[in-house]
Amino acid sequence: MSASDAAWTLERERVLVSAARRGDDDAWRALFDEYHPRLYAFMRSRLRDDALAEDLVAEVFVDAFRGLPRFRWWGKPFGAWLFKVARNRLHMHFRSDSRRPAISSDVPPTATAGTADPALALEIEETLGGLSNEYREAIELRYVVGLTGKEAAAAMGRSHGSFRMLLHRAVQTFKQDFSDDPP
Repeated sequence: MSASDAAWTLERERVLVSAARRGDDDAWRALFDEYHPRLYAFMRSRLRDDALAEDLVAEVFVDAFRGLPRFRWWGKPFGAWLFKVARNRLHMHFRSDSRRPAISSDVPPTATAGTADPALALEIEETLGGLSNEYREAIELRYVVGLTGKEAAAAMGRSHGSFRMLLHRAVQTFKQDFSDDPP
C-alpha cells in the first residue's frame, strides 16, 4: 500500500462525504480529486473518445452530487458507489446511442497505455473487447482502474466472494482467448 493509499482511509472518506453533504466545497473537491483519475480510466477503457470519456465522468460527478443527500453508508466505500453511478451512466450512454464499446486503433487504449509494443497493446485490447461485458468490467475495475477487490465487488453490486469468482473466471477466459490468438 502506497503512502497516498494509506492516507486515503475509509474514515477520512466518511468525514469528507459528511462535509460535502453539508455543502463543503473543499470536501467535494478532495473527493473529486481522489476519484476523477480512476473514473476517467474506467470510462476511457470502454470508449474510443477522450472527450466523450471526460464528458461521461463529468456526468457521473453531477449525478453523484445530486445523489449525495440520498447516499447511505452500507459498509462499502463511497468510491464503490461512485463506480456504480459510472457503470449506470455508461450503460445509459450505450443504450441511448445503440453503441457498444469499440476498440480504437488511432488512440492508445487506457488499459494498455503502459505497453511499449503497440501490436501487443492492440492484441490485449482486442482480447478484452471479445470478453463478455461482465468479465471485461471485472478485469477493468480491478486491474485497469486499480480498485481493491472489495471496491470492485461493491461497484458491480456483488459480494466480495462472488466478485473473486467472477474475476477468476474472467482472467482464465482472458488467458485462454489471448493464448488462442495467432502471434
